[in-house]
Amino acid sequence: MRNRPYPLYNTLPDLDNLKQMLEIKASAVPNEIAFRYMPSRKVLVEKTYAEFFHEVRWLGTYLLKRGVRGRKIALMGENSYQWLLAYMAIVTSGNIAVLLAKDFSAEEVGILLKQTETDIIAASKNCRPVVEAARKTMGKTKLMDLADIDEWVATGRKFFERGRNLYDAVPVDNQKLSTIFFTSGSSGLSKAVMLSQWNIARDISLTSHLFIPPEGAVMAVLPFNHAFGLITAVWKPFNYQRPIFINSSLNDFMKEIPVAKPGMLFLVPLFIETFSKTIWRTARKQGQEEKLRKGMKLSNALLKVGIDRRQELFKDVLKKFGGNLECIICGGAPLDPRYVKEFRSWGIEVLNGYGITECSPVLSVNRNHYKRDGSVGQLVPGISFRIYNKDEHGIGEIQVKGDNVMMGYYNDEKSTQEAFLDGWYRTGDLGYIDKDGFLFITGRAKNLIILNNGENVSPEEIEQLVERIGEVGEVVVYEEDGAITAEIFPDDTNELPEEEKRKIIEEAIKKLNSQQPNFKKIHKIKFRKTPFEKTATKKIKRYQVGKHD
Repeated sequence: MRNRPYPLYNTLPDLDNLKQMLEIKASAVPNEIAFRYMPSRKVLVEKTYAEFFHEVRWLGTYLLKRGVRGRKIALMGENSYQWLLAYMAIVTSGNIAVLLAKDFSAEEVGILLKQTETDIIAASKNCRPVVEAARKTMGKTKLMDLADIDEWVATGRKFFERGRNLYDAVPVDNQKLSTIFFTSGSSGLSKAVMLSQWNIARDISLTSHLFIPPEGAVMAVLPFNHAFGLITAVWKPFNYQRPIFINSSLNDFMKEIPVAKPGMLFLVPLFIETFSKTIWRTARKQGQEEKLRKGMKLSNALLKVGIDRRQELFKDVLKKFGGNLECIICGGAPLDPRYVKEFRSWGIEVLNGYGITECSPVLSVNRNHYKRDGSVGQLVPGISFRIYNKDEHGIGEIQVKGDNVMMGYYNDEKSTQEAFLDGWYRTGDLGYIDKDGFLFITGRAKNLIILNNGENVSPEEIEQLVERIGEVGEVVVYEEDGAITAEIFPDDTNELPEEEKRKIIEEAIKKLNSQQPNFKKIHKIKFRKTPFEKTATKKIKRYQVGKHD
């Protein structure tokens, strides 16, 4: 199994916009499956590339026929084929998609619609009560029900077949505002990120030079209103002509994965950590924990001499993921390298990547056959990188330039100016690039703890160590009254009594402190009774820490 540099992939045409991508796929592979989904437990629907393109064209025709041109249209709903159809029809018909999380409150919806000057909203049935409540404070806001999308498509088709070529006649302005994503708000502030079709298409194309998905289906799990969940986990596999199984709800994930049988998943670390805990908990209950450990040792030893028996040794583990899973792309937050090694032992390669909404979003990813544990991979070609204001260890702020970098924040010139330094986008993330071009993230600049002795401490580094304690569910490290503090929610899947879990954690932290330099030692421990509040992409809202319990 090689792990060394090799040439970039050049198997796909470079893209200028999303409409071009649709047309290329509909022409090249019209009858191959693009999407699969289950509207009910016993029904599986499949859509080809040609069918998807035609339905996008007809829905776009419907919008244009109704006079919806150059307008902002908010999308709010669960992951679905209809959601994707609406998104693509909006942006390729010259309109602008404003993407809202399905669990936003009425107050949040109202604020974000006003912030972006959006007066049309297409919402699913489950989101209608929230939208209706928001509209009371919004004045004139037109509501479109996504449940009616089949009727819109049928109407648009009739109009198109009568020779009204409205959709095809719309010129594509690659540089024009196409999509507004909202930052996840882990800092408490949601900014409206403006991306053009050029930004998105270039990131799709440039990333394709680094990585190729394995053969087989991709299961789309992450929320579509986020750049990672939409651009990376849907449109990039679409461009690679991999069938995409749309998981409608996390509640249905374990029911649908045997049907989807994915070869690949895109996940955030919380999913991987949860899967790991579930596998080990099941092994303990079945008295198979020692057998699993021995199997992993054997597997790793055999791999070193070029023998791969993982499919045989871990058949039961792999079956939980549908039996075909080869690869997980993980992003959105740091992942402890021990999970990478653990899943590799079982036959699933976890490849860490790094991205940010403002960069459409991917900036680096570990390659299929060239990876480095602990890193977030090789830099995406065609994007300029620099490590700004390095310290003695070569660590500084990661800054970038490139076609994938956002147009700015909507109606927020001050924040846009603050996000750039001499034309370089400031990611706010700290890291370094090693001699082989692998990027390592060490933390967030705004989270950095600066002690009164002048030492700088990355809380993420300490959190990763604390998370390795089996009884820890979640942890956030911060400075309080001059002391490094660890606020912990114990693992609620662990069946030990709460007091016993706390004692084990306290003893484990004492041992951890004995191995750390003095300035990195944890001096205060706080225990929570409830999990930390999280964003839709499962990032802990650090600004809320300490406000509850």
